[in-house]
Amino acid sequence: MNRPLQPAESPNEAAGWVSDRDRTITRLIRLATALLLVMACVTLVLWGFGFAASVLIGGAFAIINFRWMKLGVDRMLGSGQSPATSSVMVKFLLRIVLILVGLFVMIHFSFFSLYGAVLGLSIFVLAGTIEAVVLLVQNLR
Repeated sequence: MNRPLQPAESPNEAAGWVSDRDRTITRLIRLATALLLVMACVTLVLWGFGFAASVLIGGAFAIINFRWMKLGVDRMLGSGQSPATSSVMVKFLLRIVLILVGLFVMIHFSFFSLYGAVLGLSIFVLAGTIEAVVLLVQNLR
């Protein structure tokens, strides 16, 4: 493990240790994915295939958006140099446009449910709330 340190790495990360932040983000993504699958199964039974597919598509957009946002923030904060502001803004706007195009397609082809997509897009709100409650209970013990 004698590799040179990259600007984004701390000595602990270079030694192969994973930071608490990385563990929390990984746990949050896994929780959001599990909740999305459970939510899709429940909505399939209660409201049918179209609603469940909308939940899955909205949740997939949310997970992709979260991962892209994490990569962008890591690159901005991790590199020793300041990235171009226009590049950061373009990538931010592309993520928003991707979500808006997906919602437009769902509205245009009325097979999908806009409510289901919004429910799927909010998966990280639910995952973050559950993660916060779990951490609060663990710290109260």
